[in-house]
Amino acid sequence: MRVPSYVITDPSENTVSKIDGEDNVEVRRVMIDRYGPGRYLQDSGAVEVDRGDRGVLYSKDISGDEPIVVVRVRNSTPEPDGSVKDYWLRVPPTVKTAAEAVAWTFGMEMQQYRPEKET
Repeated sequence: MRVPSYVITDPSENTVSKIDGEDNVEVRRVMIDRYGPGRYLQDSGAVEVDRGDRGVLYSKDISGDEPIVVVRVRNSTPEPDGSVKDYWLRVPPTVKTAAEAVAWTFGMEMQQYRPEKET
């Protein structure tokens, strides 16, 4: 698949407005992947759908494509410097809650996902 050269060679030129203006669904998906789905959702004004103990679920409608739905989770293990990282995990657009999204990332239904301890 052909994408604009800057998407590969100079990703700093890849902007939310260029992504949103791209008509080709496949090219737009590559642009979002290179930009970073979490960063794209933050920068493009995605809607917070749900917030809970497991994370925060966001959704962004995409013209001509299915919505991008991502759960932001916090790593429970601190980094060596004491900081804690957030991760953005893409989930199916049918997911409705953060808890359901996290369970899905482990291949489980929400009712099945009951970790005793997180590390």
